[in-house]
Amino acid sequence: MSGATTDPDGRRAARRAAFAIAPGVLFAGVAGGIAFPILPIVGLHAGLPLPFIGLILAANRIARIFASPAVGVLCDRLGGRLMLLGGLVVQIAVMALYWAGIAFDRPGIFFLFGRLLHGPGSAGIFVAAQVLALQAGGRLHGGMTAGIVRASLSAGMPVGMVVGGLLSARFGDQATFAAAMAAVAVAAVVAWLRVPDLRTAGAGQASMRARLQVMAQPRVLALGTLNFATFFSAQGTVLTTLVLLIAARHLTLDSLSDKTMASLSMGVLVVFSAGASVIAGRLGDRWRAHTGFGLGGMAILIAGLVAMIWADSPAALFAATGLVGCGMGTMNPSLVALVGLFVKAELRGSAVGAVQLLGDIGGSLGPVVGATLLMRSTGAPFAVSAVVVALALLIGPWLVRAERASRAGAELETIAESRGEP
Repeated sequence: MSGATTDPDGRRAARRAAFAIAPGVLFAGVAGGIAFPILPIVGLHAGLPLPFIGLILAANRIARIFASPAVGVLCDRLGGRLMLLGGLVVQIAVMALYWAGIAFDRPGIFFLFGRLLHGPGSAGIFVAAQVLALQAGGRLHGGMTAGIVRASLSAGMPVGMVVGGLLSARFGDQATFAAAMAAVAVAAVVAWLRVPDLRTAGAGQASMRARLQVMAQPRVLALGTLNFATFFSAQGTVLTTLVLLIAARHLTLDSLSDKTMASLSMGVLVVFSAGASVIAGRLGDRWRAHTGFGLGGMAILIAGLVAMIWADSPAALFAATGLVGCGMGTMNPSLVALVGLFVKAELRGSAVGAVQLLGDIGGSLGPVVGATLLMRSTGAPFAVSAVVVALALLIGPWLVRAERASRAGAELETIAESRGEP
């Protein structure tokens, strides 16, 4: 029996491709998460000035802001598979620099160069993974493949922060970075063996002007705005202020420390985010309503942020972080799937790069704004984040109309192709 008969609409092939992409994305995120809590502690023990430690932590995001659009263009020209593999190789080098900083007792210079290199490395992985998910899923299954890949993206860093704390306490910082380096190396080998080359027929032929035009397309900028609001609130404000919030409000269980409680809360966020991402992606495909799911996810995110303002017990905190994770996960695959609907296949890398750029800007501003506001009130960071997300929701009705128009145009193209019309 032929593959076409057993998989007539390509669903199984799309799912296999998505699961082949996911491990590299997950382990890259885990490696980055492992580094995040260790770097400032090692820097403090080494006597590095606080502003320099802040620069080290910010260097990744700053570099990724510049790298994401470039990686998107290269995905269109060279293919997402090559960029994904390149990003994983760079990530191995990043972990090696962190290891060297501890081994040679020169954390400042090695950590800074590592974080600067981490920017383009993570951009190569994250942008390429989303482009590959779109190419694998197409218009029929883009939500499903995006859900699987974005679940891996969302889970990586929080899981790494938990794993990094446990490994560092048990085996030491140097061994932890060595383990992270090995994990990314394994992910790179798996990606090299399993990730397919999904370049389209017109890959690399579009002009630079066309790529810049698609980056500035109103629909792409609208998706980028939603990504900005999500990164600013969920991956910026919440993740970076969570442990401070727990300490300020004494939201602990029994003898658990603030850090352990924060790890548990992040675990709740990750589980809800990953589950919602997979479910929302598949349902968005089935009901052809990715904008509706995306906007619904934003509304759930607002509810979670408001709940964070009033969380006065561990149970309330877990409920709030669960809502934040559910909202983020419900929205994530919708963004990627809508890029596939709005943009031609040969230009999707450039569009994804633009959407990721705005998300990275939000993720860079969120920690700064959140930490500043937290000094005035424990609820202020989440109130401001809720307002930012609510403002982004104002473009919702326009996006709904844009999706309907794009789907109608796609159906007309399909009918014309079936009749052999040009």
